[in-house]
Amino acid sequence: MTIDYRKDIIDLMQATGSDPQSLKQSMIALKIISKIYNQAVLGNPPENKNEVVKIAEKADQTVKNEPEIKTENKLENKTEIETKKENDENTVEKIKPKKTKEELEKEEAAKALSPTVLKNKNKYATITPIPKPVVKKIIPVAKPKEKQYEIRRKLLGAEAVDENGHSVQYFNEHLTRIEKLENGDTVTLLDHLNDSGNRPIIKVEHHAKSFAPDEEIIEFGPAVVHRDSFGLYIKQDSNGKNLSQVNPEKAILYLDMNTVSHFNLHENDLISIVWRVSDPSFIRVRWRYAEAEVTIPEKKEKPDKNKETEKHKTKGRHKSLLHQLEKKEKQSSEKQNEDYASRIDFDLDKKRVTVVVGDKSLTSNLAKVIEAHNGVARIIEMKQASNVLRACKESNYVILIQSYIKHSISQILINSPHKSYSIAMATTAGQLAVEKALYRARYKLNVTDNDQIQYPFLVNN
Repeated sequence: MTIDYRKDIIDLMQATGSDPQSLKQSMIALKIISKIYNQAVLGNPPENKNEVVKIAEKADQTVKNEPEIKTENKLENKTEIETKKENDENTVEKIKPKKTKEELEKEEAAKALSPTVLKNKNKYATITPIPKPVVKKIIPVAKPKEKQYEIRRKLLGAEAVDENGHSVQYFNEHLTRIEKLENGDTVTLLDHLNDSGNRPIIKVEHHAKSFAPDEEIIEFGPAVVHRDSFGLYIKQDSNGKNLSQVNPEKAILYLDMNTVSHFNLHENDLISIVWRVSDPSFIRVRWRYAEAEVTIPEKKEKPDKNKETEKHKTKGRHKSLLHQLEKKEKQSSEKQNEDYASRIDFDLDKKRVTVVVGDKSLTSNLAKVIEAHNGVARIIEMKQASNVLRACKESNYVILIQSYIKHSISQILINSPHKSYSIAMATTAGQLAVEKALYRARYKLNVTDNDQIQYPFLVNN
């Protein structure tokens, strides 16, 4: 038999006051309860109910013999406890906020869930609440200001000017050509400087206008750079137009050493020069063309039908004469022995020679000419200009056959500023013409043949 006395002890504690009398009486009551429990359960339990009754009566008599406890104190203490409890409940109700509509809906949904789902939900619920997202206020960055300026072309480069004609920014010749800036164009710039100290270009509007008569700029080029005993010079452009035809002060322009060093100029380079109409003697080099750069063709007048007809007839006669000359040279070379007998005295010292032609089958006998002068022959067929520089990269000498090669290919090989070879051109595929070209390339003479070159012909030939 087990006696459940927990509720009685709780009631006893709640009725106990803080005064010594109340505490003493509660202590006596606890001892009696403990004694009853020890004797009835833990000790030697009574064999019958009479003994239990005797123990209870004995405990009751002990309580009666104790001094009487004032009821008022008990009531007061009990009243205080109940009042305090009520006040605490009221305070909790006041502090507890009203539930929102979402919370009420969640509670109703939770009630509808099964006990298993609720158990799992409570088991895996996060201890800490999920933080609410913080909305940061984004301050918009002010858009950089833009402004338009007019372009004025200079001898070298260009500059942007404001409405008062004051220079705002200078553009070098490289950037001027990339953006295709011309006099009178309008350029839109940002109103702040970049890391290079310049205003970035946003937009370019092309509506070029002509210069004032005295400030007009004349550009001459592309012009071919030549060399003589005095240094590098130009006197013609790539179309054969003489400098004296457009500049009254200069028929030939020698390039000073500062310009040569600045532009890294060499013989056969293509450059562009400029000057003002008001001062034709002051000439500046504006640009050096790269090997793959396309030159701007000059404006051509409408062709005259009569002149065109005559030109075609003349061209046809030239082709006929050239074909007859090649035929004779080919017949004479076929009559020769298998080993070519050299006619000019020079030695190639085992250097590599590349012959560039448009049709390799017509020049198979040219390797014998090179081998006769102690050279290593290589004949390549080239119909496109894209890979011609790569094909001739490892060569010491390059020979071009003019009648079997495109003009664009020959111009790239001749005018390349990075060439490591010596070059010469033979007008035909004849063995003697190629032998002369080899001699000119060996001693870095003129690219084409002329009457001023003295070849050291062998006496026996």
